[in-house]
Amino acid sequence: MGPPPTQQPNRYVAVTTLMQNDTPIDIYETRFGIRSLEYNPDKGIVVNGERIQIKGVNQHHDLGALGAAFNTRAAERQLELLREMGCNAIRMSHNPPAPELLELTDRMGFLVVDEIFDSWERKKTPHDFHLIFPDWSEPDARAFVRRDRNSPSIIMWSIGNEVGEQYTNEEGAAVAKRLHTIFEEEDPTRPTTTAMNLQSQICRCLKW
Repeated sequence: MGPPPTQQPNRYVAVTTLMQNDTPIDIYETRFGIRSLEYNPDKGIVVNGERIQIKGVNQHHDLGALGAAFNTRAAERQLELLREMGCNAIRMSHNPPAPELLELTDRMGFLVVDEIFDSWERKKTPHDFHLIFPDWSEPDARAFVRRDRNSPSIIMWSIGNEVGEQYTNEEGAAVAKRLHTIFEEEDPTRPTTTAMNLQSQICRCLKW
């Protein structure tokens, strides 16, 4: 499982069968891919032993005039056009993507930074996620990773986008550390990042 043009996005299916008295009573299929992923300080990102130069875009969850309701063919066409431009990576923004979109990135061989939160405890708008972040950030984060971690296109998790806590030094670092720990518990195989739009003290306060 790797990005074109030098690699192919091959996938497999694991079939889980629940039996009762030698009779199958439930069958569940899990799609997955097999690949090696290394973050090398000299080479950068190495996928299946090959150095891959990331050429990515930030993909918001909308389809222009078609709106936010997911349309598989429209999303596929977006990815086809991006691939023709030389794009090989997508940063999801700024909330969990539709599972159908990850199905497309898996099948087409894109590399993905999977992002969950656009705000933490500090609001951006009066009715955004900050209202329920203290209660729901952990269960939502765990559910998010458990839902998406079998997706071979995901190379990194993002826990936030330009959050207000980047102004707060140790306070913001504590929130980031808590979220990072949750992601590391659920998936120790991928690194975690967060997007900053200012030169922030929060990174200096983090000791991951």
